[in-house]
Amino acid sequence: MKNLLSVSLALSAAVLLATTTSALPVESQGRNQIVFNSPEHLCQQREVSFSPDLKGHTLIRFNAKKFANIDLGLSEKDKQLYFDVHDEPVDILLSQLDVWSQNKDKTDVLAHLTKDQYDMFTQAMTTSTPRDINEWQVVDHDLQGTVAKEAGTLNYYAALDSLNCAMSNLMNKVNKKNKRPTRVDFTTWFNNYHPHDDIKSFYLQLAEDYKDLVTYIPSIGKTVEGRDIFAVKITAREEDGSLREKPQIWWQGLQHAREWAGGSTVQYLTHHLLSNYGKKDKITSFLQDVEFIIVPIMNIDGYDHTWTNNRLWRKNRRQLNLGAYGVDLNRNWNDHFGQGGSSNFPWSETYRGPSAASEPEVQALSKFFSEHKRIVGAIDFHCYSQLVLRPEGWTTTEAKHEKEHKIVGDKIVELIEGVHGKKYISEPSVALYKTTGAASDWFYGDEATKANNGQPIYSYTIELRPSDTFSGRNGFILPPEEIIPLGEEIAEAMEFFVDYVVKHPLEPK
Repeated sequence: MKNLLSVSLALSAAVLLATTTSALPVESQGRNQIVFNSPEHLCQQREVSFSPDLKGHTLIRFNAKKFANIDLGLSEKDKQLYFDVHDEPVDILLSQLDVWSQNKDKTDVLAHLTKDQYDMFTQAMTTSTPRDINEWQVVDHDLQGTVAKEAGTLNYYAALDSLNCAMSNLMNKVNKKNKRPTRVDFTTWFNNYHPHDDIKSFYLQLAEDYKDLVTYIPSIGKTVEGRDIFAVKITAREEDGSLREKPQIWWQGLQHAREWAGGSTVQYLTHHLLSNYGKKDKITSFLQDVEFIIVPIMNIDGYDHTWTNNRLWRKNRRQLNLGAYGVDLNRNWNDHFGQGGSSNFPWSETYRGPSAASEPEVQALSKFFSEHKRIVGAIDFHCYSQLVLRPEGWTTTEAKHEKEHKIVGDKIVELIEGVHGKKYISEPSVALYKTTGAASDWFYGDEATKANNGQPIYSYTIELRPSDTFSGRNGFILPPEEIIPLGEEIAEAMEFFVDYVVKHPLEPK
């Protein structure tokens, strides 16, 4: 029924679109300089159809400690080349898999297996004792089918948006309004997820609608495949139009390509700030006294790949040797790089790259971050697991500002739960598992602090909805209906975060 309705609505939208002739804004190279062009693509529906990259792939839950010695086809030569002699068998095993979640002792692991890996895994299980067989289970037999269902949902909502867009433009013409068609309709935007080009249009529309608040930056650097990484700054100008120096807040999203809900949440927060300026006293005060620096899509190449090929792609799109692709950008930052919690195996989902900050995406964000000298708080939005993670990920030794970070993290968790009842956990990153070369550690670390005039930064990784996939199959595929509730609970927490860290900056280390 949904597919039939989708086709019908799309056809209706196409007919209505043909009646519209107004111009629409398109991006120019300057900041906030918007020119106008043909509206032909304005209401077009983009049909989403993922390639069969995930055919035969499965999601399993198992005790990795119990099955650490399972052979998944890794040669002895590769073990010697990519792994240290002191690496535990369980770590070598997990480096070969796409791990979605795990407990600290690795006895409860949720992992995505390719068809070949699953065949080898099940073959090993047939020779195990019955007790072993009971210690693993298939959570999703058909990940390709799961993402295909998601594509159907995306297309359904896109058809509705296409119809609404065309109807709005038609009514403007019928009523002889000289209103230009907009790039996006903010009333329906958060009903669905959107590809990179549309997200860029979303921010360009905000830059046009809120000229006095938004500075759109077309490029802070390029991805490994040459795409521009765009950013925005948001703050209120003085009465004479000037901008004074203010404390700064940094938000970024989509460092991991498949974590679409992280991107939608950054978009929601951006719109929340702008749409409430002059309406909500706290937001108005924020924009008068704080500057927000936002990088909506860090990993553009990987994100584009999730829309056209592999929906569950995580890394960037660096072409490596022997057919391997991608560096995990969140293991590539120049903070305790390669000191555990990442992999030297190029096929691993946590492959750290050849050297610290080797990737142009990390270089671009590090440089852009370092150009701003008044940052007091930074958050890297990810999903999933419902966690508020604070420094540090590379050591179990408490960070110098552990007390301050815990106060803020615990309050964020409390406020999130108060909106829709979702329970998050506040903890140091290393309490989950060890990571090195992560963005949130870099934000708090020595390099960023030095660039920030010696001012240490409240730094967090927030892992958004859902809590886990052991009781379901969502994981990285959060239904579009949850975009707005997720945005609402995070917006509530972020209002506290901004207010608190601006008023209580960390003391120098």
